This record gives sequence, C-alpha cells and structure tokens, in this order.
Amino acid sequence: MAKAKKSIKKKNRWLMLVISFMACLILSVFGGYFALLYAGAQMIDKSKLEDMKKDPSVIYDKDGQPVYTLNAVENRDYIPYNKIPKHLIEAFVAVEDKRFFEHNGVDLVRIAGAILKDFQAGSAKEGGSTITQQLARNVFLSQEKTFWRKTKEVSIAINLEQKFSKEQIMEMYLNKIYMGEGVYGVEMASRLYFGKSLLDPDPKNQLTLAEAAALAAIPKAPSYYSPFKDPAKAKERRDTILRLMYEQHYITLQEKEAAQKEPLPVNTGRSVNDNNSQYRAYVDYVLREAKELYGVDEDMLYRGGWKIYTAMDKKMQDAMAEAFANPKNFPKDGPQRQVQAGMIALDPKTGGIVAMMGGRDYKAKDFNYAVDIERQPGSSFKPLVAYAPALDIGGRFDSIYAGLSNQLQDFNGYKPRNYNNQYSDKVPMYEALIKSLNVPPVWLLNEIGIENGMEYVRKFGIELKPEDRNLAIALGGLSTGTSPLKMAQAYTAFANGGVRTDAHAITKIEADHIGFLETAKINQTTVLKPQAAWNMHTMLRWAVERGTGKAARMDRPVAGKTGTTESGISSRTTDNKDVWFVGYTPEYVGAVWMGYDVEDKQHILRNGSDIPAKLFKKVFTEGLKGRKVVEFERPDGVQEPEKPQESQPLQLAADMTMENNELKVVLSWIGGEPGTSAYDVYRFVDSVESRELIASAYTDTVYVDTIKEPLPYKYIVVPRDAQGNEGTPSNVAEIDMSHLQKLLEDGALHNDEDLPQDGVEPQPGENGDESPDNPDNPDNPDNPDNSNNPDQPQEQEPPASGDITPPPDIPSDGEGQKPKEKKGRSSGKENPVEGPSDGETGGNG
Repeated sequence: MAKAKKSIKKKNRWLMLVISFMACLILSVFGGYFALLYAGAQMIDKSKLEDMKKDPSVIYDKDGQPVYTLNAVENRDYIPYNKIPKHLIEAFVAVEDKRFFEHNGVDLVRIAGAILKDFQAGSAKEGGSTITQQLARNVFLSQEKTFWRKTKEVSIAINLEQKFSKEQIMEMYLNKIYMGEGVYGVEMASRLYFGKSLLDPDPKNQLTLAEAAALAAIPKAPSYYSPFKDPAKAKERRDTILRLMYEQHYITLQEKEAAQKEPLPVNTGRSVNDNNSQYRAYVDYVLREAKELYGVDEDMLYRGGWKIYTAMDKKMQDAMAEAFANPKNFPKDGPQRQVQAGMIALDPKTGGIVAMMGGRDYKAKDFNYAVDIERQPGSSFKPLVAYAPALDIGGRFDSIYAGLSNQLQDFNGYKPRNYNNQYSDKVPMYEALIKSLNVPPVWLLNEIGIENGMEYVRKFGIELKPEDRNLAIALGGLSTGTSPLKMAQAYTAFANGGVRTDAHAITKIEADHIGFLETAKINQTTVLKPQAAWNMHTMLRWAVERGTGKAARMDRPVAGKTGTTESGISSRTTDNKDVWFVGYTPEYVGAVWMGYDVEDKQHILRNGSDIPAKLFKKVFTEGLKGRKVVEFERPDGVQEPEKPQESQPLQLAADMTMENNELKVVLSWIGGEPGTSAYDVYRFVDSVESRELIASAYTDTVYVDTIKEPLPYKYIVVPRDAQGNEGTPSNVAEIDMSHLQKLLEDGALHNDEDLPQDGVEPQPGENGDESPDNPDNPDNPDNPDNSNNPDQPQEQEPPASGDITPPPDIPSDGEGQKPKEKKGRSSGKENPVEGPSDGETGGNG
C-alpha cells in the first residue's frame, strides 16, 4: 500500500514537471512573440513609409530649371495600388511569396527551410523572406546578412501586418523594390525597360502579361536578369515566372504559352526622367555640401520638400557628360581596368561649380575623381609655386622677360633636367613656361625661397605638408598630390585678376515646410597683385597659342597649362602615370585629370597631356556653343606685356664642296616652328614623293651629306616635335649643277667659306657650336638615372626686364620631367629635403 502511494506521488511529481515545462514553454513562446512585436514596433519609423509619398526634393540649375529629383533616396515615382496592373501584382506574388495573402508576415514553412540552408552553409545566405519581410528589410534595416538581422526582419514584418492591410503592404513594396539600372519601383522600371507608364490610359501602351513577368524577374538579381544586359537570361526567367503563374492558377495555359512566345523588346532610349546619370557626381557633391555648409543631411533631403539651387550650367554639364561617354576621348584602356578621369568647371567670379564629372561610368556614391583624388599635378603646378610668386614678389623677376638660369646644375643632389638635355645660359621666363623647361622653375623657386613659394600655394587654396618643403614642388612633386577641384580653384586667381574664388555648388537651399532658407556667400582671397596676375595670365595664353597646350586651342580665347608625371614602373620615357590640363576661357575655369587607379606594367599611360587638353577643348567648345566670343578683360591700370616675335619658316641652304676626292653637300637651316625638337633630312632627284630619308631625329642644324654619284640632288628638312609629329617642311634646296661640274673638272678642294650659297645664309649664332633651343616633352620625360654630374653654374645677375630679346621660335609640345630627388643642402638659398620617389612626380606636360 505504501509502495503504491509512493508510486502515485512520483507520477504526480513528473506530471507537475511536465505541466510546468509546458507552461514555461508557452509563456516563453508568447513572451517571445510579444517581445518580437514590441521590438518590431520600436524599429518601425512611420516617417520612412510616409516619405515615399512626399513630394521629392528638387535640385535646380543656375537658370532655375529642375535637373534632378531626390525622392526618398531613389529614382522613383510613387504609384497607388489601384493603378498597378493586376497581372503585375500576381507575377510578383507567384515568384516572391505565393502565400502572401495568407500569412501574417512570416511564412513559417518557407523560413524553416531557409534557416536549415543557412545552417548547412554556415552563414546567412538569405532566402525564405516574404514580401512583407523584404519591405521591412528595404525600408528599416541595413543590407548586412546576419542571423540577428533576420530576427529583426521577422519582428518588423509581423508588426507591419498588424498595422497595414495586404494591399497597403503590396503597394509600398512595389514602390520600394530595387529594379536595377539605378531605379526603384515598378513604375520607373516599366518606363525604363519598356517605355510604358502604368498610369497611361491608352490600352496600346499598357503593360503586357509578358512584360509584367519580365519586371517580376528582375529583383532577384537586377544586374543578372536586366533586359538590357542579358536579354536571354531575362527571357528565361520571365518564362519561369509565367510557368509559376500558370501553376498557381493566375493565368491559363493558353495565356502562358502565348506570353512565352513573345520576344522581349526593350526601350532602347533608356530615358525614364530627368534623373540621368550625367548629373550623379554633381548631385552627390551637392548632398555633401548641404551637410558640410548648411547642416542639412541626406535623410532630410531624401524625405522631400527641399529646393536646392545650384551653379550648374546644364549645357556645360551635358557637354562634359557626352565627352566622358565617348571612349575615343581617353587613352586606351588596360586589360583589366579602364583609364579613369575627373573633370570640373568653375565660374571664376563666383566660384560656382558649373559642371562636374566624377569619373567614367560614375554611379551614385562612387569615388569622385574630380574632388577626392590626390595626384601629383606635374608642370601645371609651376605657375602656382614658382612663376606667379616671382612675378608678384617683383624685383628682378617682375617681368615675363626676366632671365632665368637654364644651365644643367646640381642643387646639392637634386638635378632637374630638361628633355634631351638641351640647356642654355639663360632663358626668358615666358619661354621657360611655354617650353615647360624644368631647370628654370626649380632655379627660380630656389631664388625666391621655398617658404615663399609654399606660402603662395596656400593662398591659392592648396594645403601642403612639412615634407613638401623641397625644390621638387617646383615641378609638382607633392608628397600627396591634389585634385582637379583644387587646381581649378587655384587657377581662378589667374582668370580673375589675382583673386582666388572658393568653389561651391549650392547657391541657395530652402524648405518651406520648416521655414529654412540659406544663400551661399562668395568667398574670395587676394593672391596676386593685378599686374602679376595679368603677366601670368599672358604666359598661360601663350602656352596654349604656341606651347604645350596647343591641343586646347579653340575658336575663343584660352589660357592654361598641361602637366604629366612619369610612370614609376615603366622604363620607357614616353610612359606616364598622370596627365593633366588646367585652363580657362573668359567664362569658366576647368581642370582635367586622367590616369589609372593603380599603376602596373599592364596599366600605364602611353599618351601625354595633349589628351586631357583635347578633352578640355571638346567640352568647352560644345558647352559654350552659341555664346558670344569675348576677350579676356585686362584690369584697369595694368600694362600689356609685349608679345614675343613669331617664328620664321624653316629655311634650308645646300652648299657643295669636295674633300679627299669625295663630294659633300653641306646642309644648314634656320628658323622653324614652335615645339621643334628634331629634324628629318630627306634627299631626292625627281619628285619629293620619291624622297629618301638620310638622317632621322637629327638635333643639329647643320648636316653633311656625302654623295657617290654626281646627280642633281634636292633636299628638304622636316621638323618634328617631341611627340614625333611633323611640322611644316623647309624649302627645297638644290645642288648647283654648274658648280658641281666645275668641281669635277678641277678636282679642287675648296674651303666651306669660299663656296657660293644656294639658299639663305645662316645668321651668326644659328649654326656652329651653339645648340638651338630644344623643347622638353610632356610625354617623354628624361630618365634621371642617366644623369651626369655637371659643373656648378656661376652665379650671374639676370638682366633687367626687357634685356632679353624673345627668340623667334617658341616651342609648343615639349615638356620636361622631374628627376629623382636626393637629400642635401642646395647650392642656392634653400635646403631641399628628400622628395617623392622617381616616377611620383614630374614637370612634363
């Protein structure tokens, strides 16, 4: 009996344990459920749902015309549920969530399978989410893939189902879903891919069943199933969705088969609204500026109701975007990466950013190569750190004709070189800039003092670091570099009488619903005296007219400077890492940079600074088309520098002599075009078409041709610039056959000075031991490792302004290159420190 009672008590104890466990389990389930509800309710920000319906914020150009809308972040037009075609809703339900109208936000069967797969994979791979969960994720959560994120997603989904009807949830989902190509929502997608609006009442323009299925195919993998990018894959998935719609009894067999037979025509125009990608970099900069200058963050702008007025010149912006879309305007891409680029244009009087391209194929929030890149500017930096400061400081360097040392010299370990090692005693300042010689600006910076040069650079708006205190900065050898925005901003001082104007995009920002209004202030800094600014401007004009910037010449006044930096990898002297052009017209200032993100043996620029100069020309020509051509305005009280003498035609003379029983023709020539660095010498008898090349890349101006047969030879000389481009040939010089016959008859030996001339006699100093002026080359930087150790130059007082007569030949295409820096004390006024490694900077370009 006692034993039976003990057994009953034991059973009762187990029963109580089971009941207690079940009670705890039920309480835990209910508690967890209510905890999920509470947590989900806390995470739902209703304003984010309402923002999808609010009027978008609008960005306007300088003329007050809308150019871009900011509608809750995305490129989207909101459309109500009753305007969405029934078969489009059914297509999404069939493929995304077939029990959508039955569950309470979570499909337990589907999510259990997804969790099992996640555990098998060892990480959260997504899947199993209902349409309500996808809405929760897209509106309220980040895109990270974690188990905790899935829990929050479930919690919010359950709450959404309690607060909104199925129709409201479907409406929000179809207006929020990303549909590829930068658009959100089915209305924008329909217009993008098929050129149809869901609001169009015309039956001919309404979305077909096949098109609806094609739209429903996209969200799973927008890039993979885009009708633009892979029509075959898009059609395959479309047909799968049509099959699912048939299996779930939304369409008949006949409707399925008929729709699957339809082709997949797409809207080749790809125009959805004014939110085109050519404005995206500009828009991203506007968003950045709104926060930095006015405290208006992106969330506020995306929620709608804002008007942002900008300095954008739509015609200039469109011209820039069109130029960037054409690969012919850029160096050839490498095997894995394309050549990148950034360009910006400013109004020098206001500082307004009138156009900007942040890169080729720029997408929202991409790295902005016009603003954020830091690359060495090469020779485009010379005016900022050497020439303009010297002109402004004055004294013996207050004239563009001031003589600068151009001798190969050693600044205690730092040996800047000109291209082809061509040097002279002195060179006028304007010629040093036009030729982009390297020795003169380094020598000049050493004379005026590195600290003075650096202080002017800071006034131009470019920050320098302590390690930049060395003579290499005269050639753009910065420790970190600079951006097109900073360079364009600095050059506003040359276009604006010595006054630098800070760049900005926003001119006014307002929001009526909160009473917000802010107007931009124009911030200016005086950098140069007006005369110094005009003198620098004059040299920059000449640099485009006859110097390294010739590729930027157009049918309106232009000034500017090219720049390149040598490749740090290639041993070829024609290879570069960066190429620049910074220039301006009376209307706008522009800066262009091109290069690779990362340089390697397969990704090196084979072109020079003529490429960005040509892009500048193309953009400014098109962007300013239709405007009256105006000249640069010289400030009151400023004197105009005398213009250098124009170059003379290349004049060739042919003289004959006999030496050691050999007939020799002595060819000599003078004059020539800007930019000439070498000559090709040709000989022919009958016609110039049959000419024979007898000397290639010849750098002297005298050549002796030994002839074996007494024929009536004729000669021409063709000049070449540093890039190998041919210039205008010389005159044809002929042998005097009567004099030849006399030589043959006499067999006499004549001295050169006794010979009659068959052409123009060279002037003193044009031939003989003195080397002619030779340009340096932006695309052929000299290798510093080949340098010798020249003697130190003697200190000489430069002649007073105007003492130097401008040479007749102003070179046009050549630029030099910065050699490798070495530590040491300079031979002049300053002590350079070690500069960037070889290839990291250069003065060429």
